[in-house]
Amino acid sequence: MIKKNLAFFALFMLLTGTLAAQGTKTIKEKQISTLTVYEHFLEDGDKEPVVEAIERFNENGELVEVKEMNRKGDVRKWEKYAYNEDGELVDLQILDAKGRVTSREKSIYKDGLRIEKQYFNNKDQMYKTKVYKYEYRE
Repeated sequence: MIKKNLAFFALFMLLTGTLAAQGTKTIKEKQISTLTVYEHFLEDGDKEPVVEAIERFNENGELVEVKEMNRKGDVRKWEKYAYNEDGELVDLQILDAKGRVTSREKSIYKDGLRIEKQYFNNKDQMYKTKVYKYEYRE
């Protein structure tokens, strides 16, 4: 059962990674700046759809902001992303419903590989780091 779940998870990650890369290209080509996702609760008899998520993209087609809402329209997830010139995610900000930064994650790259990830609290004080070490084939 565990092997089956791991295989499914690996396949899911592979497919979503491929779709995201393809989506970035399409978003850039079509010059899309914002995507709003509407959800319509048919079983509940709702006549009007509600906004489920709003995603904003930069001119390179990279996701720079995502807001997810609950059925009442309250923000339940809000994140902002920043990229370097190579398109690598270098900064992730997690915000509360009022737009205040609650935490931040900064990634540092060398030669196209993430070598460190730094975690900051709502006072922009670093409280944790992760270091990535790679082993190469000879």
